[in-house]
Amino acid sequence: MHRQAHPGRQRGMFLPALVVLLAVGGLGWLLARQDSTASRNLAREMRTAQALGLAREALLGFAATYRNTEHPNSDFGYLPCPDLDGDGSSETCGGQDQTSVGRLPYLTLNLPDLRDGAGECLWYAVSGSFKNNPKPVALNWDSGGRFRLLDDGGRTVALPGDEAGLAAAIVIAAGPPQAGQERSAGPERCGGDNEASNITQYVEAIRVLSGTGVIDIHSAAGNDRIVAISTGDIYRLLKGRPSYGPWLQKVLQANADCLAKARLPAVVGPERRGPVELGQLPAFDTLSGPCRNENLRDATNNWSGVMRYARCIDDTDCLTSAGGKCRGALIFAGERLTGGGAQHRQGGTGTPGIDDYLEPATLAALTTGQLAGLPSTIALPLADRDKPVTTDVALCIP
Repeated sequence: MHRQAHPGRQRGMFLPALVVLLAVGGLGWLLARQDSTASRNLAREMRTAQALGLAREALLGFAATYRNTEHPNSDFGYLPCPDLDGDGSSETCGGQDQTSVGRLPYLTLNLPDLRDGAGECLWYAVSGSFKNNPKPVALNWDSGGRFRLLDDGGRTVALPGDEAGLAAAIVIAAGPPQAGQERSAGPERCGGDNEASNITQYVEAIRVLSGTGVIDIHSAAGNDRIVAISTGDIYRLLKGRPSYGPWLQKVLQANADCLAKARLPAVVGPERRGPVELGQLPAFDTLSGPCRNENLRDATNNWSGVMRYARCIDDTDCLTSAGGKCRGALIFAGERLTGGGAQHRQGGTGTPGIDDYLEPATLAALTTGQLAGLPSTIALPLADRDKPVTTDVALCIP
């Protein structure tokens, strides 16, 4: 059975984080007065906001705990693929780096049968740079999303943690059908029908459903309600976990140990800085050691683009650290600087520019051969997870 579109429907919008709190007060006031059209509309908006909020929190929890139990050999931060075949669960979605759009995989997320205020199941889109199957080449806090959210005026909606303001994933409540949309009768449960391939009969905000480039999300295109997940959202949650700093430290140390075991291989794209040549790391698939261990391989690959490698030019121990003399150093560059002296990076795989990764104090220490003033431990801002982790960390390679 097909349902007809209703006239006078509100246009689409992105739901801000406070919409639930604002709506609760209004809902109580209206419902206390009478069963009016306004109260019924607000009740539907509240149900939509609640469903979207639950879905968003579940996806963030999935990313923040991805390595736990079910994926012990993976890094943190991945998001699931959508439900593409109507079974309520995530599956393999497209090729590497391809964006994927489908139904919210609520069973994979251990969620109940979520619906919006119109009784419709939720939709979900994930960037190829964040999805878990197949995984991207590298995933870290420099990874960029692929969804550019546009407001009613066509202006980009700013999002935290992504240099270009792009979303890693979005969840969409389709609302009642628009003119020209034909939908099957609603299933008894979400994921119990074959509508997962019919997104154009539900969603107006997305006009491109796949690819590796940026996809515009149009808020004014219809009656969709949308919440976004940014790079900053994912890593702000991870940085708030006491175990995350030690995890990154373990990854950094594993890479340093592999370089030491390989007797300090050549630097990639070297630049001379005082007594050292400085640049990117060699490919780790040519090395052996802890960075190639099964339970660290994914993470060491993900974070190598954020690291920089220095080696003494004359093969001596030209660097001095708090622990003694060093023939080289592995530097964890942390998050990019913003504001004055901003650093610009292009995705999680890393770019050659050294100044876009290392701070002036770090470059000065390498030039003088004195590493003792640089920290050797990754200290995350657990009390203020909104603060970027910009301080470089340097490990001595003896």
